[in-house]
Amino acid sequence: MRRAHWTEGGIELAEDEPGPLRAGWVRLRVQACGICGTDLHLWRRELPPPVGGVPGHEIVGLPIDGKGLPERLYAVEPRTWCGACDLCVSGSRHLCAHGALLGLGLPGGLADWVDAPREAVHPVDPSVPVESAAIAEPLAVCVRALHRARPEASSRVLVLGAGNIGLLCGLLARDRAAEVAITARHDHQRSAAEQLGLVALDEGAAADWAGERGPDVVIETVGGSADTLEQAVRLCRPAGRVVVLGVFAGPRPIDALALMAKEIELIGSNTYGTGRRGPEFRVAVDLLPRYRRELEPLQTHRFALDAVEDAFACAADKKSGAIKVTVLP
Repeated sequence: MRRAHWTEGGIELAEDEPGPLRAGWVRLRVQACGICGTDLHLWRRELPPPVGGVPGHEIVGLPIDGKGLPERLYAVEPRTWCGACDLCVSGSRHLCAHGALLGLGLPGGLADWVDAPREAVHPVDPSVPVESAAIAEPLAVCVRALHRARPEASSRVLVLGAGNIGLLCGLLARDRAAEVAITARHDHQRSAAEQLGLVALDEGAAADWAGERGPDVVIETVGGSADTLEQAVRLCRPAGRVVVLGVFAGPRPIDALALMAKEIELIGSNTYGTGRRGPEFRVAVDLLPRYRRELEPLQTHRFALDAVEDAFACAADKKSGAIKVTVLP
């Protein structure tokens, strides 16, 4: 069976034999696996990839050895945790120092099969197409971001960055806030944002939209080496909230005087934990049928596993029109 591996120079496919299944784990035949922005940071070497590791954490699959799982499609929550530390016991198991992530510390889903903890697989509604089901993981990231952001019905929300995560944050915020705008660098991102009912802004137009008062909530989704953290603090209204969701490649500047003087809450948001409605990954899976039609256009490119290197090149090149690139083994 085939699995993609990080190499010193890139990524390549290799034949691997499945090993023994861990106690309490199940084995799934991968049906789809999305390429995430974090994967692209690793592919570009902006972050060091785990050479020899198997990438891919946006996974859906069917049971091969499901330990009694019914035969249906499952979305995989890719985080593992110890279950015994203070963070796990208090409901913040996603911050567990003893945990790992499928596709980073553990073999991921850019493969014919993947192993996952039995409690980490979630049944998907049959109405949801396979490619859209693979959006459960990034949607869960955005569910947590919106829980952390706490927008109200009267709020104005600004999302910085119109990649997949930014668009999904905008989609969720649209149904919770009075007005949602999103900055988009590329024409296809602006088009996707407008299809979702968002105000699509050129990067230079964010200040004009923010106005003198500023948005109540700013959600930063760009990361990398961008100056969007400084921009978020500058544009946010006094007593507003800035949620940092982008994965930055290193330290970034911030106007600490403005942060203090405006009493802005600067909030980190890391994957998904437990919110008011229970486990946030499960919340995201349950939302898939509701947003099924809006998620489908975000799936812009599909590749076979044999073309995994082409899939990464496409996802990294915004001139391709890529929003979400999915590998279908």
